[in-house]
Amino acid sequence: MFHHRSTVFAPRISVIEGHLRALEKELEKVGRRAGRRTSAAASAAGDQMGDAVATILNEMVDRFRNGRRLAGDEAARLGNQAVRIGNDTLQRIATEVEHRPLVTLAVAIGAGILIGFAGRRR
Repeated sequence: MFHHRSTVFAPRISVIEGHLRALEKELEKVGRRAGRRTSAAASAAGDQMGDAVATILNEMVDRFRNGRRLAGDEAARLGNQAVRIGNDTLQRIATEVEHRPLVTLAVAIGAGILIGFAGRRR
């Protein structure tokens, strides 16, 4: 009884098996294509991330360089200003020495005495 039916279904089962094998092969192809696409997309994303990180690091390096350059410029400006102040002070002292030589000599002697006393106390 069951034997008779199995022979009736045998051709249909083999057709279904053929369809399943074809479907399996098609799914393998789709899987391979999807894997390649995913791999390519991941590689592209990695490249984009690498480029973005490189850009950010280059900007940071440029900022540090500019900061260092600005600090150097500021130090040079302050140095020049100190030199100008020193020159102005020396010019004023020279003018005072020309106009009041005795007062300048008295101030210098007084400063020398104070320095001498301060040195002896230690």
